[in-house]
Amino acid sequence: MPAAPPPPVPPGSPWRHALEGALSVATAAVAMAAAAWGALTLLGADAVAPLSRLVPMTVSMAFGGGVTMESASSSESADSGESGGGLGGLLGGLGGGGGMSLGLTGEAALTPLTLTFLGMAVLAIAFFRPLRRRQRPAPALLWARCGGALVTTAVVFPVIAVMAQGTAQLPKSVTERFGKGASSGAFSQFTGGGGGGGGGGLTKGLSSVMFETDAGATAFLGLLWVSVVLAAGCVAARRTTLPRPLALSRMRLKWNAVTSTLTGTAAVLCCSALAVALLAAAADLTGQGPAAKAAGVLLLASPNLIAVLLTTGLGASWEAGMHRLQSDGGGMLGGTAQGETAGTDKSVDLGGWSGAGVPLWLIAMVLIVLLLTIAGYTASARTPTRTPREDSEALLARHAEIALRMGIAVGIAALALPLAARGSVRIGITLMGNEMGGMAAGLDDGLRLSPLTGFVLAALATYGGSRLQNRRARRRSRVAQPTTTTTRRPAAARSTTRVPSDSAP
Repeated sequence: MPAAPPPPVPPGSPWRHALEGALSVATAAVAMAAAAWGALTLLGADAVAPLSRLVPMTVSMAFGGGVTMESASSSESADSGESGGGLGGLLGGLGGGGGMSLGLTGEAALTPLTLTFLGMAVLAIAFFRPLRRRQRPAPALLWARCGGALVTTAVVFPVIAVMAQGTAQLPKSVTERFGKGASSGAFSQFTGGGGGGGGGGLTKGLSSVMFETDAGATAFLGLLWVSVVLAAGCVAARRTTLPRPLALSRMRLKWNAVTSTLTGTAAVLCCSALAVALLAAAADLTGQGPAAKAAGVLLLASPNLIAVLLTTGLGASWEAGMHRLQSDGGGMLGGTAQGETAGTDKSVDLGGWSGAGVPLWLIAMVLIVLLLTIAGYTASARTPTRTPREDSEALLARHAEIALRMGIAVGIAALALPLAARGSVRIGITLMGNEMGGMAAGLDDGLRLSPLTGFVLAALATYGGSRLQNRRARRRSRVAQPTTTTTRRPAAARSTTRVPSDSAP
Protein backbone atom coordinates (compact mmCIF):
# COMPACT_ATOMS: atom_id res chain seq x y z
CA MET A 1 0.00 0.00 0.00
CA PRO A 2 1.57 3.28 -1.03
CA ALA A 3 2.37 5.73 1.72
CA ALA A 4 0.13 8.74 2.06
CA PRO A 5 1.61 12.03 0.89
CA PRO A 6 2.80 14.34 3.66
CA PRO A 7 0.25 16.91 4.78
CA PRO A 8 0.77 20.41 3.41
CA VAL A 9 2.55 22.88 5.62
CA PRO A 10 0.13 25.44 7.07
CA PRO A 11 0.40 28.91 5.56
CA GLY A 12 1.80 30.42 8.76
CA SER A 13 1.37 33.82 10.37
CA PRO A 14 2.06 37.22 8.79
CA TRP A 15 5.11 37.64 11.02
CA ARG A 16 6.55 34.37 9.78
CA HIS A 17 6.08 35.40 6.15
CA ALA A 18 7.62 38.82 6.87
CA LEU A 19 10.63 37.15 8.47
CA GLU A 20 11.08 34.81 5.51
CA GLY A 21 10.89 37.77 3.13
CA ALA A 22 13.56 39.57 5.16
CA LEU A 23 15.78 36.49 5.15
CA SER A 24 15.47 36.20 1.36
CA VAL A 25 16.93 39.70 0.90
CA ALA A 26 19.67 39.07 3.46
CA THR A 27 20.60 35.79 1.77
CA ALA A 28 20.81 37.51 -1.62
CA ALA A 29 23.07 40.22 -0.20
CA VAL A 30 25.37 37.63 1.38
CA ALA A 31 25.59 35.67 -1.89
CA MET A 32 26.48 38.82 -3.82
CA ALA A 33 29.12 39.77 -1.27
CA ALA A 34 30.67 36.29 -1.39
CA ALA A 35 30.87 36.37 -5.19
CA ALA A 36 32.37 39.88 -5.13
CA TRP A 37 34.97 38.79 -2.57
CA GLY A 38 35.98 35.82 -4.73
CA ALA A 39 36.25 37.90 -7.89
CA LEU A 40 38.25 40.69 -6.25
CA THR A 41 40.58 38.15 -4.64
CA LEU A 42 41.29 36.57 -8.02
CA LEU A 43 42.01 40.01 -9.47
CA GLY A 44 44.42 40.85 -6.65
CA ALA A 45 42.43 43.92 -5.63
CA ASP A 46 43.55 43.63 -2.01
CA ALA A 47 46.78 45.35 -3.04
CA VAL A 48 44.79 48.46 -3.97
CA ALA A 49 42.38 48.76 -1.04
CA PRO A 50 41.02 46.55 1.77
CA LEU A 51 38.47 44.03 0.54
CA SER A 52 36.23 45.01 3.43
CA ARG A 53 35.71 48.30 1.57
CA LEU A 54 35.88 47.09 -2.02
CA VAL A 55 33.29 44.32 -1.57
CA PRO A 56 30.49 46.69 -0.38
CA MET A 57 31.43 49.09 -3.18
CA THR A 58 31.10 46.34 -5.79
CA VAL A 59 27.77 45.17 -4.36
CA SER A 60 26.46 48.75 -4.44
CA MET A 61 27.49 49.06 -8.07
CA ALA A 62 25.54 45.87 -8.85
CA PHE A 63 22.34 47.79 -8.11
CA GLY A 64 23.33 50.58 -10.49
CA GLY A 65 25.00 52.91 -8.00
CA GLY A 66 27.98 54.99 -9.06
CA VAL A 67 31.29 55.63 -7.32
CA THR A 68 32.96 59.01 -6.92
CA MET A 69 36.68 59.47 -6.34
CA GLU A 70 38.80 62.30 -5.00
CA SER A 71 42.49 62.65 -4.32
CA ALA A 72 43.19 61.68 -0.73
CA SER A 73 45.81 64.39 -0.13
CA SER A 74 43.59 67.20 -1.42
CA SER A 75 40.71 66.00 0.71
CA GLU A 76 42.85 65.83 3.85
CA SER A 77 44.32 69.29 3.25
CA ALA A 78 40.86 70.74 2.76
CA ASP A 79 39.68 69.21 6.03
CA SER A 80 42.66 70.55 7.96
CA GLY A 81 42.43 74.03 6.42
CA GLU A 82 45.93 73.85 4.89
CA SER A 83 44.92 75.38 1.61
CA GLY A 84 48.00 77.53 1.32
CA GLY A 85 45.88 80.49 0.23
CA GLY A 86 47.29 83.68 -1.20
CA LEU A 87 50.47 84.19 -3.15
CA GLY A 88 52.60 82.63 -0.46
CA GLY A 89 50.68 79.35 -0.64
CA LEU A 90 50.87 79.41 -4.41
CA LEU A 91 54.61 79.91 -4.53
CA GLY A 92 55.20 77.53 -1.68
CA GLY A 93 53.41 74.84 -3.67
CA LEU A 94 56.18 74.96 -6.28
CA GLY A 95 58.50 73.31 -3.86
CA GLY A 96 56.13 70.40 -3.39
CA GLY A 97 53.94 72.01 -0.70
CA GLY A 98 50.17 72.16 -0.54
CA GLY A 99 49.18 75.00 -2.88
CA MET A 100 50.23 73.60 -6.25
CA SER A 101 49.97 69.86 -5.58
CA LEU A 102 48.00 67.95 -8.14
CA GLY A 103 44.88 65.99 -7.31
CA LEU A 104 42.54 63.49 -8.90
CA THR A 105 38.79 63.51 -9.28
CA GLY A 106 36.65 60.99 -11.05
CA GLU A 107 33.62 58.80 -11.16
CA ALA A 108 32.85 55.26 -12.24
CA ALA A 109 29.53 53.93 -13.48
CA LEU A 110 29.81 50.18 -14.02
CA THR A 111 27.31 47.43 -13.28
CA PRO A 112 28.77 43.97 -12.55
CA LEU A 113 25.80 42.03 -13.89
CA THR A 114 27.06 38.72 -12.52
CA LEU A 115 26.35 39.97 -9.01
CA THR A 116 23.03 41.39 -10.17
CA PHE A 117 22.00 38.07 -11.68
CA LEU A 118 23.18 36.10 -8.65
CA GLY A 119 21.26 38.37 -6.29
CA MET A 120 18.11 38.08 -8.40
CA ALA A 121 18.34 34.28 -8.56
CA VAL A 122 18.95 33.84 -4.82
CA LEU A 123 16.22 36.34 -3.93
CA ALA A 124 13.65 34.68 -6.18
CA ILE A 125 14.46 31.17 -4.96
CA ALA A 126 14.49 32.14 -1.28
CA PHE A 127 11.28 34.16 -1.64
CA PHE A 128 9.08 31.83 -3.74
CA ARG A 129 10.36 28.31 -3.15
CA PRO A 130 9.14 28.03 0.49
CA LEU A 131 5.59 28.53 -0.86
CA ARG A 132 5.82 25.41 -3.01
CA ARG A 133 4.50 22.82 -0.53
CA ARG A 134 2.26 25.09 1.51
CA GLN A 135 -1.45 25.70 1.46
CA ARG A 136 -2.58 28.59 -0.66
CA PRO A 137 -1.68 31.75 1.26
CA ALA A 138 -4.06 34.64 1.62
CA PRO A 139 -3.17 37.87 -0.22
CA ALA A 140 -2.38 39.52 3.12
CA LEU A 141 0.33 36.93 3.81
CA LEU A 142 2.00 37.59 0.47
CA TRP A 143 1.90 41.32 1.15
CA ALA A 144 3.52 40.67 4.55
CA ARG A 145 6.22 38.66 2.80
CA CYS A 146 6.89 41.48 0.34
CA GLY A 147 6.85 44.03 3.16
CA GLY A 148 9.51 42.15 5.09
CA ALA A 149 11.71 42.03 1.99
CA LEU A 150 11.32 45.75 1.25
CA VAL A 151 11.89 46.87 4.84
CA THR A 152 15.06 44.79 5.03
CA THR A 153 16.21 46.30 1.73
CA ALA A 154 15.67 49.83 3.06
CA VAL A 155 17.87 49.02 6.06
CA VAL A 156 20.59 46.74 4.65
CA PHE A 157 21.41 48.48 1.37
CA PRO A 158 22.18 51.92 2.88
CA VAL A 159 24.45 50.17 5.39
CA ILE A 160 26.29 48.52 2.51
CA ALA A 161 26.66 51.90 0.79
CA VAL A 162 28.04 53.52 3.96
CA MET A 163 30.65 50.75 4.24
CA ALA A 164 31.64 51.29 0.60
CA GLN A 165 34.11 54.09 1.22
CA GLY A 166 37.81 54.18 1.86
CA THR A 167 41.20 54.97 0.38
CA ALA A 168 42.71 53.16 -2.60
CA GLN A 169 46.38 53.22 -3.53
CA LEU A 170 46.86 53.66 -7.25
CA PRO A 171 49.27 51.31 -9.03
CA LYS A 172 52.75 52.68 -9.64
CA SER A 173 52.33 52.39 -13.41
CA VAL A 174 49.31 54.71 -13.26
CA THR A 175 50.98 57.31 -11.05
CA GLU A 176 54.07 57.33 -13.25
CA ARG A 177 51.94 57.96 -16.32
CA PHE A 178 50.13 60.80 -14.59
CA GLY A 179 53.47 62.17 -13.45
CA LYS A 180 54.79 62.27 -16.99
CA GLY A 181 51.67 64.07 -18.07
CA ALA A 182 52.06 66.53 -15.23
CA SER A 183 55.60 67.43 -16.27
CA SER A 184 54.59 68.31 -19.82
CA GLY A 185 52.25 70.71 -21.57
CA ALA A 186 50.70 73.49 -19.57
CA PHE A 187 52.22 72.28 -16.30
CA SER A 188 55.79 72.54 -17.63
CA GLN A 189 55.03 75.97 -19.08
CA PHE A 190 53.99 77.23 -15.68
CA THR A 191 56.76 75.55 -13.68
CA GLY A 192 59.51 76.17 -16.22
CA GLY A 193 60.01 72.49 -16.84
CA GLY A 194 60.82 71.83 -13.18
CA GLY A 195 59.65 68.99 -11.09
CA GLY A 196 61.47 66.25 -12.93
CA GLY A 197 61.23 62.68 -12.05
CA GLY A 198 57.73 62.32 -13.33
CA GLY A 199 56.35 65.52 -11.87
CA GLY A 200 58.28 65.62 -8.59
CA GLY A 201 56.32 67.34 -5.87
CA LEU A 202 53.46 68.12 -8.18
CA THR A 203 52.44 64.47 -8.24
CA LYS A 204 52.10 64.20 -4.48
CA GLY A 205 48.34 64.06 -4.76
CA LEU A 206 48.30 61.33 -7.41
CA SER A 207 49.27 58.35 -5.29
CA SER A 208 45.92 57.57 -3.65
CA VAL A 209 42.25 58.40 -3.99
CA MET A 210 39.27 58.30 -1.65
CA PHE A 211 36.15 56.59 -3.01
CA GLU A 212 32.58 56.54 -1.79
CA THR A 213 29.06 55.72 -2.95
CA ASP A 214 25.80 57.58 -2.49
CA ALA A 215 23.79 55.86 0.24
CA GLY A 216 20.50 57.51 -0.78
CA ALA A 217 20.80 56.52 -4.43
CA THR A 218 21.85 52.98 -3.46
CA ALA A 219 18.82 52.60 -1.18
CA PHE A 220 16.43 53.86 -3.85
CA LEU A 221 17.88 51.69 -6.59
CA GLY A 222 17.95 48.70 -4.24
CA LEU A 223 14.27 49.12 -3.41
CA LEU A 224 13.46 49.45 -7.09
CA TRP A 225 15.55 46.36 -7.89
CA VAL A 226 13.84 44.20 -5.23
CA SER A 227 10.38 45.43 -6.27
CA VAL A 228 11.01 44.53 -9.91
CA VAL A 229 12.32 41.07 -8.97
CA LEU A 230 9.29 40.31 -6.79
CA ALA A 231 6.79 41.65 -9.32
CA ALA A 232 8.38 39.71 -12.18
CA GLY A 233 8.57 36.61 -9.98
CA CYS A 234 4.84 36.72 -9.26
CA VAL A 235 4.26 36.49 -13.02
CA ALA A 236 7.08 34.14 -14.02
CA ALA A 237 7.39 31.80 -11.02
CA ARG A 238 6.54 28.15 -11.62
CA ARG A 239 5.89 25.24 -9.24
CA THR A 240 4.82 27.57 -6.48
CA THR A 241 1.58 28.41 -4.69
CA LEU A 242 0.23 31.93 -4.89
CA PRO A 243 -3.02 33.53 -3.72
CA ARG A 244 -5.92 32.59 -5.99
CA PRO A 245 -6.62 36.16 -7.23
CA LEU A 246 -2.99 36.42 -8.36
CA ALA A 247 -2.73 32.86 -9.69
CA LEU A 248 -5.87 33.30 -11.82
CA SER A 249 -5.17 36.88 -12.87
CA ARG A 250 -5.26 37.69 -16.56
CA MET A 251 -1.68 38.97 -16.54
CA ARG A 252 -0.27 35.77 -15.06
CA LEU A 253 -2.29 33.41 -17.25
CA LYS A 254 -1.20 35.18 -20.43
CA TRP A 255 2.43 36.00 -19.63
CA ASN A 256 3.60 33.19 -17.35
CA ALA A 257 4.78 30.91 -20.16
CA VAL A 258 6.74 33.63 -21.98
CA THR A 259 8.33 35.26 -18.93
CA SER A 260 9.26 31.96 -17.30
CA THR A 261 10.84 30.76 -20.54
CA LEU A 262 12.89 33.94 -21.03
CA THR A 263 14.06 34.04 -17.42
CA GLY A 264 15.03 30.38 -17.64
CA THR A 265 16.99 30.99 -20.84
CA ALA A 266 18.81 33.94 -19.28
CA ALA A 267 19.58 31.83 -16.20
CA VAL A 268 21.07 29.05 -18.32
CA LEU A 269 23.31 31.51 -20.19
CA CYS A 270 24.51 33.23 -17.01
CA CYS A 271 25.10 29.95 -15.19
CA SER A 272 27.11 28.67 -18.15
CA ALA A 273 29.34 31.75 -18.04
CA LEU A 274 29.65 31.35 -14.27
CA ALA A 275 30.72 27.74 -14.72
CA VAL A 276 33.41 28.85 -17.19
CA ALA A 277 34.64 31.39 -14.64
CA LEU A 278 34.87 28.73 -11.94
CA LEU A 279 36.77 26.42 -14.27
CA ALA A 280 39.21 29.22 -15.09
CA ALA A 281 39.69 29.86 -11.36
CA ALA A 282 40.32 26.17 -10.73
CA ALA A 283 42.90 26.12 -13.54
CA ASP A 284 45.07 28.53 -11.58
CA LEU A 285 44.66 28.01 -7.87
CA THR A 286 47.42 30.51 -7.03
CA GLY A 287 45.17 33.41 -7.94
CA GLN A 288 47.92 35.35 -9.72
CA GLY A 289 48.08 33.98 -13.26
CA PRO A 290 46.18 35.02 -16.40
CA ALA A 291 43.56 32.33 -15.81
CA ALA A 292 42.77 33.77 -12.39
CA LYS A 293 42.49 37.29 -13.83
CA ALA A 294 40.11 36.06 -16.52
CA ALA A 295 38.08 34.20 -13.90
CA GLY A 296 37.81 37.36 -11.80
CA VAL A 297 36.56 39.38 -14.76
CA LEU A 298 34.02 36.70 -15.67
CA LEU A 299 32.81 36.48 -12.07
CA LEU A 300 32.01 40.18 -12.24
CA ALA A 301 31.00 40.89 -15.83
CA SER A 302 30.20 37.72 -17.78
CA PRO A 303 26.50 38.72 -18.25
CA ASN A 304 27.74 42.08 -19.52
CA LEU A 305 29.64 40.26 -22.28
CA ILE A 306 26.57 38.11 -23.05
CA ALA A 307 24.40 41.22 -23.29
CA VAL A 308 26.91 42.86 -25.65
CA LEU A 309 27.00 39.75 -27.83
CA LEU A 310 23.23 39.31 -28.06
CA THR A 311 22.39 42.97 -28.66
CA THR A 312 25.11 43.13 -31.32
CA GLY A 313 23.14 40.47 -33.20
CA LEU A 314 20.08 42.73 -32.97
CA GLY A 315 21.87 45.69 -34.56
CA ALA A 316 23.30 47.58 -31.57
CA SER A 317 26.69 49.15 -32.33
CA TRP A 318 28.99 48.65 -29.35
CA GLU A 319 32.21 50.61 -29.12
CA ALA A 320 34.93 50.30 -26.49
CA GLY A 321 37.32 53.23 -26.33
CA MET A 322 39.67 55.31 -24.22
CA HIS A 323 39.84 59.08 -24.62
CA ARG A 324 42.44 61.53 -23.38
CA LEU A 325 40.97 64.65 -21.80
CA GLN A 326 42.67 68.03 -21.83
CA SER A 327 41.75 71.45 -20.55
CA ASP A 328 39.94 74.06 -22.57
CA GLY A 329 43.07 76.22 -22.57
CA GLY A 330 43.37 79.82 -21.53
CA GLY A 331 43.34 80.89 -17.91
CA MET A 332 46.41 81.35 -15.78
CA LEU A 333 48.06 78.20 -17.11
CA GLY A 334 47.87 79.33 -20.72
CA GLY A 335 47.95 76.81 -23.53
CA THR A 336 45.86 76.54 -26.63
CA ALA A 337 42.17 75.82 -26.81
CA GLN A 338 41.88 72.13 -27.54
CA GLY A 339 38.35 71.32 -26.48
CA GLU A 340 37.32 68.80 -23.86
CA THR A 341 38.69 65.79 -25.68
CA ALA A 342 41.92 65.69 -27.56
CA GLY A 343 40.91 62.75 -29.67
CA THR A 344 40.47 59.04 -29.19
CA ASP A 345 43.54 57.11 -28.10
CA LYS A 346 41.97 53.71 -28.70
CA SER A 347 38.62 52.67 -30.10
CA VAL A 348 37.29 49.25 -31.06
CA ASP A 349 34.05 48.59 -32.93
CA LEU A 350 32.88 45.30 -31.42
CA GLY A 351 30.21 44.70 -34.03
CA GLY A 352 32.76 44.83 -36.83
CA TRP A 353 35.08 42.31 -35.18
CA SER A 354 35.28 39.06 -37.13
CA GLY A 355 36.28 35.61 -36.02
CA ALA A 356 37.31 33.01 -38.62
CA GLY A 357 36.16 35.41 -41.31
CA VAL A 358 32.60 35.70 -39.93
CA PRO A 359 31.51 39.05 -38.43
CA LEU A 360 30.45 39.04 -34.81
CA TRP A 361 26.98 40.41 -35.52
CA LEU A 362 26.20 37.48 -37.84
CA ILE A 363 27.36 34.92 -35.25
CA ALA A 364 25.24 36.65 -32.62
CA MET A 365 22.19 36.76 -34.89
CA VAL A 366 22.37 33.02 -35.60
CA LEU A 367 22.71 32.36 -31.86
CA ILE A 368 19.71 34.57 -31.09
CA VAL A 369 17.51 32.86 -33.67
CA LEU A 370 18.44 29.46 -32.28
CA LEU A 371 17.74 30.50 -28.69
CA LEU A 372 14.43 32.14 -29.58
CA THR A 373 13.28 29.09 -31.54
CA ILE A 374 13.93 26.90 -28.50
CA ALA A 375 12.21 29.49 -26.33
CA GLY A 376 9.17 29.48 -28.61
CA TYR A 377 9.01 25.69 -28.43
CA THR A 378 9.19 25.76 -24.62
CA ALA A 379 6.68 28.61 -24.25
CA SER A 380 4.20 26.81 -26.48
CA ALA A 381 4.48 23.67 -24.36
CA ARG A 382 3.85 25.70 -21.20
CA THR A 383 0.90 27.68 -22.58
CA PRO A 384 -2.50 26.21 -21.57
CA THR A 385 -4.58 24.79 -24.40
CA ARG A 386 -7.52 26.96 -25.39
CA THR A 387 -11.09 25.86 -25.08
CA PRO A 388 -13.26 26.10 -28.22
CA ARG A 389 -14.95 29.18 -26.79
CA GLU A 390 -11.63 30.90 -26.05
CA ASP A 391 -10.39 30.00 -29.51
CA SER A 392 -13.43 31.53 -31.18
CA GLU A 393 -13.23 34.75 -29.15
CA ALA A 394 -9.47 35.27 -29.57
CA LEU A 395 -8.24 37.91 -31.99
CA LEU A 396 -5.10 35.96 -32.93
CA ALA A 397 -4.30 32.32 -33.39
CA ARG A 398 -2.54 30.56 -30.53
CA HIS A 399 0.88 30.50 -32.21
CA ALA A 400 0.63 34.13 -33.32
CA GLU A 401 -0.36 35.22 -29.81
CA ILE A 402 2.64 33.49 -28.25
CA ALA A 403 4.92 35.02 -30.90
CA LEU A 404 3.52 38.51 -30.25
CA ARG A 405 4.12 38.28 -26.49
CA MET A 406 7.62 36.94 -26.99
CA GLY A 407 8.40 39.73 -29.44
CA ILE A 408 7.22 42.38 -26.99
CA ALA A 409 9.27 40.88 -24.16
CA VAL A 410 12.44 40.60 -26.27
CA GLY A 411 11.99 44.14 -27.59
CA ILE A 412 11.83 45.49 -24.04
CA ALA A 413 14.89 43.43 -23.10
CA ALA A 414 16.78 44.77 -26.13
CA LEU A 415 16.04 48.27 -24.87
CA ALA A 416 17.00 47.61 -21.23
CA LEU A 417 20.07 45.37 -21.58
CA PRO A 418 22.37 47.98 -23.19
CA LEU A 419 21.53 50.44 -20.41
CA ALA A 420 22.71 47.91 -17.83
CA ALA A 421 25.71 46.54 -19.74
CA ARG A 422 27.36 49.86 -20.62
CA GLY A 423 29.96 51.40 -18.35
CA SER A 424 32.28 54.35 -18.06
CA VAL A 425 35.23 55.54 -15.96
CA ARG A 426 36.49 59.11 -15.90
CA ILE A 427 39.58 60.36 -14.05
CA GLY A 428 40.63 64.00 -14.15
CA ILE A 429 43.81 65.74 -12.97
CA THR A 430 43.05 68.91 -11.05
CA LEU A 431 45.27 71.84 -10.14
CA MET A 432 43.92 74.42 -7.69
CA GLY A 433 40.42 73.06 -8.23
CA ASN A 434 40.55 73.24 -12.04
CA GLU A 435 40.58 70.11 -14.18
CA MET A 436 43.63 70.24 -16.42
CA GLY A 437 43.40 66.84 -18.11
CA GLY A 438 42.78 63.18 -17.55
CA MET A 439 41.29 60.20 -19.28
CA ALA A 440 37.90 58.60 -19.90
CA ALA A 441 37.26 54.99 -20.82
CA GLY A 442 34.04 53.19 -21.39
CA LEU A 443 31.83 50.77 -23.24
CA ASP A 444 28.96 52.44 -25.03
CA ASP A 445 26.33 51.42 -27.54
CA GLY A 446 24.17 52.90 -30.25
CA LEU A 447 20.71 51.36 -30.00
CA ARG A 448 19.65 52.13 -33.56
CA LEU A 449 16.75 49.78 -34.37
CA SER A 450 17.74 46.95 -32.04
CA PRO A 451 14.40 46.90 -30.12
CA LEU A 452 12.47 46.68 -33.40
CA THR A 453 14.87 44.06 -34.76
CA GLY A 454 14.52 42.07 -31.53
CA PHE A 455 10.72 42.21 -31.80
CA VAL A 456 10.69 40.95 -35.39
CA LEU A 457 13.27 38.20 -34.88
CA ALA A 458 11.64 37.01 -31.67
CA ALA A 459 8.17 36.91 -33.23
CA LEU A 460 9.32 34.94 -36.28
CA ALA A 461 11.53 32.49 -34.39
CA THR A 462 8.94 31.95 -31.66
CA TYR A 463 6.21 31.34 -34.21
CA GLY A 464 8.36 28.68 -35.86
CA GLY A 465 9.21 27.07 -32.52
CA SER A 466 5.56 27.05 -31.47
CA ARG A 467 4.46 25.41 -34.73
CA LEU A 468 7.20 22.80 -34.33
CA GLN A 469 6.03 21.97 -30.80
CA ASN A 470 2.42 21.65 -31.96
CA ARG A 471 3.41 19.30 -34.78
CA ARG A 472 5.46 17.09 -32.47
CA ALA A 473 2.63 17.01 -29.91
CA ARG A 474 0.17 15.84 -32.58
CA ARG A 475 2.57 13.18 -33.78
CA ARG A 476 3.05 11.85 -30.26
CA SER A 477 -0.70 11.73 -29.65
CA ARG A 478 -1.22 9.72 -32.83
CA VAL A 479 1.46 7.22 -31.84
CA ALA A 480 0.00 6.88 -28.35
CA GLN A 481 -3.52 6.13 -29.61
CA PRO A 482 -4.52 2.43 -29.80
CA THR A 483 -4.79 1.06 -33.33
CA THR A 484 -8.36 -0.14 -32.65
CA THR A 485 -9.64 3.33 -31.89
CA THR A 486 -12.19 4.40 -34.50
CA THR A 487 -12.98 7.88 -33.24
CA ARG A 488 -10.79 10.62 -31.90
CA ARG A 489 -11.64 13.03 -29.15
CA PRO A 490 -11.37 16.70 -29.96
CA ALA A 491 -8.40 18.66 -28.64
CA ALA A 492 -10.64 20.49 -26.18
CA ALA A 493 -11.64 17.20 -24.60
CA ARG A 494 -8.06 15.91 -24.43
CA SER A 495 -6.63 18.97 -22.67
CA THR A 496 -8.26 21.15 -20.10
CA THR A 497 -7.36 24.67 -19.15
CA ARG A 498 -4.90 24.72 -16.28
CA VAL A 499 -3.42 27.36 -14.07
CA PRO A 500 0.28 27.49 -14.92
CA SER A 501 2.81 27.33 -12.11
CA ASP A 502 0.10 26.66 -9.53
CA SER A 503 0.22 23.22 -7.99
CA ALA A 504 -2.02 23.78 -5.01
CA PRO A 505 -5.76 22.98 -5.17
